[in-house]
Amino acid sequence: WYQRRVRKAVVSTQSTGEKWAQLSLPNERLDEILTLGNFVANVPWLNFLSLGCTSLESNLTEAVTLLCKILTKDPEGGAARIEYDLFKRLYTYLAEVDGNITEEHIESVIAYLDNDAAKGEGMIGPANFTHSFCPKLSGQ
Repeated sequence: WYQRRVRKAVVSTQSTGEKWAQLSLPNERLDEILTLGNFVANVPWLNFLSLGCTSLESNLTEAVTLLCKILTKDPEGGAARIEYDLFKRLYTYLAEVDGNITEEHIESVIAYLDNDAAKGEGMIGPANFTHSFCPKLSGQ
């Protein structure tokens, strides 16, 4: 199901709700994600997935790590790298939804990771953004 969704950039809230119910997931959690993302009729799939990860993890770094593990093409247990452009888009989205992370901090994270991405052939993973020299994704 997930692989089919990735190919579709946007899915309807109705089909998302139907699949959610089939998986016997709590309706309250779906409502929280839909509200947080301001999703009405259509759901940008990767934004929905990103918010879902934040609802499962205790902080932004763990949520982005989970996203990388889900979206990677690396073998399971591998580096869990994703395309850097995708990382920037999803991290920026989550940081903006969070509301407590300044634009300057988002830019500092991206500026730090630009070099890693260039060395990593345009790929980035948890080892890069959890490195002690990288600014914390959460801004704290």
